[in-house]
Amino acid sequence: MTTIACTTPDYDMSAPLMTDADVLERVGSCIDQQSRTGRSLWIMFVDPGGVQLPVLVPIDGVPESPEPGDARAVCHLITQVLSDAAPGGSAVISLTRPGTGHVRESDQHWTSTLRKAAADEGTTLRMVCLATRDGIRRLDPLTSIGARARSGPSTGVGRRGHRGS
Repeated sequence: MTTIACTTPDYDMSAPLMTDADVLERVGSCIDQQSRTGRSLWIMFVDPGGVQLPVLVPIDGVPESPEPGDARAVCHLITQVLSDAAPGGSAVISLTRPGTGHVRESDQHWTSTLRKAAADEGTTLRMVCLATRDGIRRLDPLTSIGARARSGPSTGVGRRGHRGS
């Protein structure tokens, strides 16, 4: 079961995410180490000015290889939320999984499937990331398999988006 803690984040949510480094740092602040040990997708919504909306959506139990219909459903959800809450905004999708931060073929498959579904659904994705115990990295369709995640900020428990048991 997923539980969302309603705590005050340890970062300024009103600070706009202007660069890729800003996005990666925020993902590292939102998704703690424990939450990076299972297969999940985390969706962060960002308004047109780059400010994170006050909701972070975890989707647990995602398969190692995505189904096109699943990716389309995720992108459809994102499009609906952004249409209602932040027209002109975008989303950051983070894939969490056990293991190291080395990019795997399955990570690349998720990235390309999500990007295709986003294009089909008219969804604006700011970034697709990989979050593992080793850190956070941007995933692009051309990221080399075997590339290693950069060390990201270590995050503690109790932050917004922390899943408890």
